[in-house]
Amino acid sequence: MILLNRSYYGIPAGTIVEFPVELETALIAQGLASSSAGPVTPGAQTRSDGPNTLIPVLVGTGSVAIGASTLVVNNANITANSKCFAIVSQAAADATALRVERASAAAGAMTITVTAAATAATEVSYFVFA
Repeated sequence: MILLNRSYYGIPAGTIVEFPVELETALIAQGLASSSAGPVTPGAQTRSDGPNTLIPVLVGTGSVAIGASTLVVNNANITANSKCFAIVSQAAADATALRVERASAAAGAMTITVTAAATAATEVSYFVFA
């Protein structure tokens, strides 16, 4: 947990919040927050408060298999309200899986859909805000 020294994404200074460790470390290093023993300020947003928080909870890459047009990423931090973004991220695009058409969230999973069934394994990079 950290105590915000300055407002951050609409959360006022003086609020105790809990974010992913990497984000807390970065905010402390930049002088925007200091370490706190808590408790979290009542009503404060945390990484699990939904789509308005916009804290990245998942970043990664995966591969759409040959003959498939979807990649499913399972993670407990993904909710139906999560915002998902994905791109085809390999240097030479597959002849049919040219781009991501849709990245949709459900409880515990995100489904990334490419333009058509891949003729070769196709790398996709993604990030999710919860």
